Amino acid sequence: MHHWNVGGDIYIGWPDHGAEERRYTIVDIDLFGNVFRARVTDGERQGGFMVIFDCPNIVLEQLAEQASHALGFRVIVSGLRTSIEGNIVRSFDYEWYPTSEFEERPHALATTLAGLYGDIAPGQAG
Repeated sequence: MHHWNVGGDIYIGWPDHGAEERRYTIVDIDLFGNVFRARVTDGERQGGFMVIFDCPNIVLEQLAEQASHALGFRVIVSGLRTSIEGNIVRSFDYEWYPTSEFEERPHALATTLAGLYGDIAPGQAG
């Protein structure tokens, strides 16, 4: 499942909004086992997401709370489901803007979540 890389294609949709999966190009990525963060483009606009595959919702909520404390900014689990190449997941949301002040947040959150998830599910993040 985890075959993604910068410049490659990925198919993403939002089933809660009736949006079927469509092709995007990956422009930035962190992939640590089941922890996956990507910035993508449709050729005109960019967007991003942070998910953990095969992780129960209650654990996602705990990880968001722990990451918020560890990083000093609020992290929540979105109620909006995302479909990534047929896998339905919930993503982590956090404040981010394309400025130098927020530049490190996506990677910092991905590495923090990978460490926290690795503590509770050894072998699933890393």
